[in-house]
Amino acid sequence: MNLLFDADGTLYDFKATENISLGKVFEHYGIDYSSENIDIYHEKNSHLWDLYEKGMISQDMISWKRFEDFFSALGLGYDAKEAGELYTDYLASNGIMIDGAIELLEKLYGRHNLYIITNGIAKTQHGRIDGTGTGKYFKRLFISTEMGTQKPEKAFFDIVMGEENLDRKRTIVIGDSEKSDIKGALNAGLKSIFISFKGDESPLADYSVSSYDELLEYIDKLDLEY
Repeated sequence: MNLLFDADGTLYDFKATENISLGKVFEHYGIDYSSENIDIYHEKNSHLWDLYEKGMISQDMISWKRFEDFFSALGLGYDAKEAGELYTDYLASNGIMIDGAIELLEKLYGRHNLYIITNGIAKTQHGRIDGTGTGKYFKRLFISTEMGTQKPEKAFFDIVMGEENLDRKRTIVIGDSEKSDIKGALNAGLKSIFISFKGDESPLADYSVSSYDELLEYIDKLDLEY
């Protein structure tokens, strides 16, 4: 099977990496790392990522605009582009895997063709994948900013499928985001598995799982069917 894995929240623990990196940025500017300030940052950041996934802004803009909006909300006048560069550097140097992810990749590697499909910032993704030594598991990394399109656009998946000459019947999209991974798979006519460690389900996905063990079971099932 061809397995198209999302990165953040699916294999890589972005929340843990974000906490470390954002904490360092706050410390650099002397900003209190309080739940209130963190919530403000997340609100600004999430809004911009929503716009990006709709094709309304560039990813480069997100890297600094989120800090411009955050600083503005706090009445601060710091250099947003400098903050964005600091944050990206911190993210790139702090790769943390979700518990069990390495074991999952070990079990799948050699039996299936593994790929990364991500909307994440290229410098961050390359740094974290290199830092965790997990690049060896993947035949190729597909990163939106290097492709000129993003999930959930059909064009993103068409590039992946075309450049790797993948059989659609034997290709599965695996991710934790319904609006980018699962919707993208639906747009491209591909099967999908939604993974939520909290037990959430996606009505758009072919399957929903809450653990890597369940994920392996469904992959084996689909492998036998096709």
